[in-house]
Amino acid sequence: MELTPAKDDLHRWVKYFVNLLKTNTARAYEKDLTDFLIAVSEFNIKTVLSYFQALVAKGYSKTTIDRKRASLSKFLDFLVENGVIPTNPLKTKTFAMFYKKIVQEIESQRKKSKKPEPRYLKWEEVERMLSSCPNTIEGKRDRLIILLGVYEGLRRSEIVNLTWDDLREDGLGTVLVIRGAKGGTDTVVVHERVLRELNEFRKMLSESGIETSYIVPSLRRNKGGKMSTVELNRRVKLIAKRSGIKDWGKITAHDLRHTCAVQMLLHGAHVNKVAEHLRHKNIQTTMRYLRTLEKHIQAGVKCLPG
Repeated sequence: MELTPAKDDLHRWVKYFVNLLKTNTARAYEKDLTDFLIAVSEFNIKTVLSYFQALVAKGYSKTTIDRKRASLSKFLDFLVENGVIPTNPLKTKTFAMFYKKIVQEIESQRKKSKKPEPRYLKWEEVERMLSSCPNTIEGKRDRLIILLGVYEGLRRSEIVNLTWDDLREDGLGTVLVIRGAKGGTDTVVVHERVLRELNEFRKMLSESGIETSYIVPSLRRNKGGKMSTVELNRRVKLIAKRSGIKDWGKITAHDLRHTCAVQMLLHGAHVNKVAEHLRHKNIQTTMRYLRTLEKHIQAGVKCLPG
């Protein structure tokens, strides 16, 4: 079913169709239908699918796409009734399956757009947090929490699950073995600053007679036992508050991982290296940090003197 040479005829059929509608409805229908006829060169199921796919790519909302689909479907029914086309392609099983996929795509984009920008700390704030930790067992443990997040880019669950057996030597030097939830493992190279703190803390634990298999243990009632992610977050907030960090109540342990990503980029690391260090499966996850950084840099330009 070619739109040319009968394209002008179809534009005339649009006029016939909208004249049957109420004024306000007619204007909306005419715009939707004219947009469709301009966008496609051939009139078949393939071009109809491409048209709706293009609407998703342009960021149209589900409400708008639903309206355009309804307008087009009613017009196509009108053409079928008048013998202009044999069938309405929007009423096929193929289109129904495709449209279901479109709705899922829109929902996925909506969720992504609502995802807040990663929160990260300035390096000066990181140093303030580290300096605020006293030279006690608890203070040394808290310093390790900050360093494992900011230098090693570990997730909350990874920090609390780390044991001293996970600290190993291999061809790269000293590494931490990260055990995944599904049984897999990864390794991250331990930064020399982190390694110094690990050795000092382990010695302090031994001298204090605290036996624990955990690198970042709880020092509360279950002394030496596994720290919960709730307690981990609480410790990070407490350190941030003590350090005078703005909006300290919003800071979480996962923001230390965000800080690792952004600070690596700020210090010249390639985005692929950052993705590798943070063990991102999808490079787009890492690109979020780059976009966040670019926005902040652009905003910072406004602070320069005129």
